[in-house]
Amino acid sequence: MEASVILPILKKKLAFLSGGKDRRSGLILTIPLCLEQTNMDELSVTLDYLLSIPSEKCKARGFTVIVDGRKSQWNVVKTVVLMLQMSYLGLAGL
Repeated sequence: MEASVILPILKKKLAFLSGGKDRRSGLILTIPLCLEQTNMDELSVTLDYLLSIPSEKCKARGFTVIVDGRKSQWNVVKTVVLMLQMSYLGLAGL
């Protein structure tokens, strides 16, 4: 998947890799939810793209996912967490 194909979705900044690392050197993925309704399909495409970027060595260390739901409703946060559990559970450390 190329960034140019999903550029309109990426510009929405539904999720991002900050460049930071956790204690075990896993990458930090942040999902800042906002008051507008989050499109789960677009979020899924964004996550698929972002999680395809790191090398296999980095992926093996796992990821720390921060779901920032301060500006959202609880049911949206819960839906995103459930989507992460169901879709990305196979990733090491996620």
